[in-house]
Amino acid sequence: MKTLLLAAVCLFASSVIATSFVCEASDWTRFRGPQGSGIADDTAVPLEWSSDKNLAWRSPLPGKGTSSPVVAGDRVYLTAYTGYGIDPSNPGTKGDLVRHVIAFDRKTGAEVWRASIEATGDEDPYEGFITQHGYASSSVAVDGDTVFALLGKSGLFAFDRSGKQLWQLDLGQMSDPAKWGDGSSPIVVGDMVVVDAGVLGHHLVGVNKQTGTLVWSIDDKSFTNSWSTPTAVDVDGATQVLFNLPGQVVAVDPTNGKKLWTANTPLGDSACGGIVVSHGRGFLMGGREGNAMGFKLGGAGDVSDTNTLWKTRLRSSIATPIVVGDSMFWASGGIFYAAGLDDGEAIYKERLPRLGKPTGGFPNADYSSPIAVGGNIIQFTRSGESYVIAAGDKLNIVSHNPAFDGDDSAFSATPAVSDGQLFVRSDKFLYCIGE
Repeated sequence: MKTLLLAAVCLFASSVIATSFVCEASDWTRFRGPQGSGIADDTAVPLEWSSDKNLAWRSPLPGKGTSSPVVAGDRVYLTAYTGYGIDPSNPGTKGDLVRHVIAFDRKTGAEVWRASIEATGDEDPYEGFITQHGYASSSVAVDGDTVFALLGKSGLFAFDRSGKQLWQLDLGQMSDPAKWGDGSSPIVVGDMVVVDAGVLGHHLVGVNKQTGTLVWSIDDKSFTNSWSTPTAVDVDGATQVLFNLPGQVVAVDPTNGKKLWTANTPLGDSACGGIVVSHGRGFLMGGREGNAMGFKLGGAGDVSDTNTLWKTRLRSSIATPIVVGDSMFWASGGIFYAAGLDDGEAIYKERLPRLGKPTGGFPNADYSSPIAVGGNIIQFTRSGESYVIAAGDKLNIVSHNPAFDGDDSAFSATPAVSDGQLFVRSDKFLYCIGE
């Protein structure tokens, strides 16, 4: 595999690249932030923003991507792709696909370094549903000085703070039956990088974060059609990792890959959103039928009968809901929903007002997952419009912010929050929102 590492472009990069750092409490080091909860440690960010208000900077991106920004120390990281699948009318040649891991200076938005990885596998063609998200859909995870990136069929990579590649591991050259591409993001749990590689290799894996060695793998041909990022939880004082897979939840010991317990779910065809947890319970939703489920965590073996709390119909597709208090909130198809954790019963569903036209394509408005900051929920649509919504039993829109001028591309990523600043990316730009 060819690997092209591009040099730093900032004038000051040479003085800061070699400096190690320790991730701060306010860092947003993985998809959906601390513990994957989507809840920021910060208590406040600006409530209103536009091209003329509370926009600290925006930086152009070299290519498209639906991966979410990640913030660690003085850097913002994301992935993008070029070379193939950029122009829907003329996608080009699959062999020209290049994926990029990019580090930006969080104060200025200047690009610090870029690692560019050329595709060598038989990439899924740019057609059908893959045109909605492309080839850079997995968010990176940062642990100390190391950046971990899942770059599709090119594999799982580790880079140091300067952008130097430390290791690479092939996780499979497979595809889901419909060839929709991959999208699950890696998480770091102790000494392991844990990945749902069901689409790529029909397996769940644990990789030593220092050496890139495959430590464990759970193989099953049914582990496909899952684009869900794993969830690490504490159960009876021990860490377990939950995988949301078609038709089942699988709980795994991240140290050795031992399967601890399973539970059947109503998501029989696909799993996109992550599992969210609250007070010893897990919640999931999605699938073509719009199903949802609440369940108790823990146990041994098949706990479907003993741990299932409720199953119901709740319309959702791509996004992961956010839990605030005793309710969960999410958007689907331009409608904002709230439901109770105790029974899954809908609290409200209200159509969000629009300032402009939605960005086309299914599911149109619900790629980005909501996040919560200080009791408020932040939700972006694919058109770039965004909302600050007060968590409660009625839809209370605190602010409705317009799309940014000069950017007609899709906003599919989930925002990141750090030290009072909000980071969001589109297919064209990375934005920093802050006073």
